[in-house]
Amino acid sequence: MRDEKYVLATGDTAIERLKVVEATHGPDTQAFLKRAGLREGMHVADIGCGVGIVSQWIASQVGSSGSVVGVDASAEQVQTATQLARQAGITNLRFHAASAYATGLPYGTFDMVFCRFLLMHLAHPEKALREMVALLKPAGVLAVEDGDFTAAFCWPPSHAYERCFELYRAAGAQQGADFTIGRKLFSLVCELGLHSVQVNLAQPIFAEGPQKLLPGWTIEEAAENLIAAGLASREEIEELCRQLRRLAGDKTVVFGMARMMQVWGTKQVV
Repeated sequence: MRDEKYVLATGDTAIERLKVVEATHGPDTQAFLKRAGLREGMHVADIGCGVGIVSQWIASQVGSSGSVVGVDASAEQVQTATQLARQAGITNLRFHAASAYATGLPYGTFDMVFCRFLLMHLAHPEKALREMVALLKPAGVLAVEDGDFTAAFCWPPSHAYERCFELYRAAGAQQGADFTIGRKLFSLVCELGLHSVQVNLAQPIFAEGPQKLLPGWTIEEAAENLIAAGLASREEIEELCRQLRRLAGDKTVVFGMARMMQVWGTKQVV
């Protein structure tokens, strides 16, 4: 596997889906970051920032006396993120293309380092976490959240919904991704030697709204990878998407999305 090779589309083609991802997981992420201590004046690094949707919200919280740096391995994502931030008139936010293993950012200079939906894509998540801790000032906070895609559910039960997540996990596994890493996250962070490591669990659930379109969009974006890998036929994917669209429009059906583990801890003061 080549590190940081994503299963889904990136850049401009993914922006609409990523906006729905934020509508799905954003409220829980915002509550998590506030619980972890995000406040005005902080200097924050957002690692694996994608097109910078969460980075923009963090920038609004730290204010003009604070700053945010978003890092992503994809130059295309960084370019899109920069354009979106410029269009929004955000001046305390910049983006930087680099690996999560070697961000190129100055060590010991950040009050908080955050990542979401990053570690699952990495062959060596422990190495990325060590880099994040190195970026923190003493008493700085590491705030990490990632998913467990075995915990998604539909009620009443749906084979199409279960198959959607089965295929997504299989596509990830073929590229070395671990879409169950959320359940391991607390242990991974505890091994870093941080102080007061804490954990929370969040699982969005919807009976209506655009968030219910997300599983179908996910499969549509992953379709070419799934077909090329021999995991599904085009006909099966088209039928799954048709069924998922029908379920998304049925207000008597609930979709439980990926379960998110949220872990945070403080760097020791030496």
